[in-house]
Amino acid sequence: MDLELKGKRAIILGGSRGIGWYTALLLKQEGCSVALCARGAEGVAQAAERLQGVGSGDVYAQPADLTDAESTRNFVQAAISALGGADILIHNASGFGVGDTEEDWRRSFEVDIMAGVRAVNQALPALQQSGSGSIVFVGSMASQYHFGRPPSAYGPAKAAMRTYANELAQTYGKDGVRANVISPGAVWFPGGSWDQRKEENPKFYAAVEKGIPLGRLGTGEEIARIIAFTASPAGLWLNATHLAADGGQVASVD
Repeated sequence: MDLELKGKRAIILGGSRGIGWYTALLLKQEGCSVALCARGAEGVAQAAERLQGVGSGDVYAQPADLTDAESTRNFVQAAISALGGADILIHNASGFGVGDTEEDWRRSFEVDIMAGVRAVNQALPALQQSGSGSIVFVGSMASQYHFGRPPSAYGPAKAAMRTYANELAQTYGKDGVRANVISPGAVWFPGGSWDQRKEENPKFYAAVEKGIPLGRLGTGEEIARIIAFTASPAGLWLNATHLAADGGQVASVD
């Protein structure tokens, strides 16, 4: 299937590692120009170097603190200038506020929600000019399911993201701009949180694997394929949609 991504321009918040990195790599392989950011300058530089020579598009990379409004807006505007516009905006970054402290709530609010709001507001004129504008938020199945841990900022922040995406889709669909949320379940990739859990608590990791109908955790590459399809013109009729990407881990109907 041709995803019609060649020549498209994608901006990714949180693209130096994990799901964001696999998404950047796949979009580049499909012929996109890609702009990415992350907090660490070294990781951003390494990601940009690895993307050079892949596919046919350009690469722009810049460190950005997504808890800071000016830093977030500056990255998005610089990315638009470097790529000559924007067709796709992917918000993959998370504050990972897995505690119930004010700092957890503040970080989740700033990164998961406000960074997305600021990026959308900055990129919206370019996305409207695109003619095939697509916004994809990377959420979590914690937005609809209680996994048994104490209350935290993480799930509520991801749930708010879903409501925001729906409002964007309803408002800007007339301008050719779509908005959707992809919610992964447990995903393994080298150096990720589930890789750490596998090392630290293999019995717990094995129990999680056993609870997934497919018998294993997802991979970064698999989630990237779902994001790429949803963001692409091939996924045109996906709008205001929440897509569970958990391999059936959550045994419920949304």
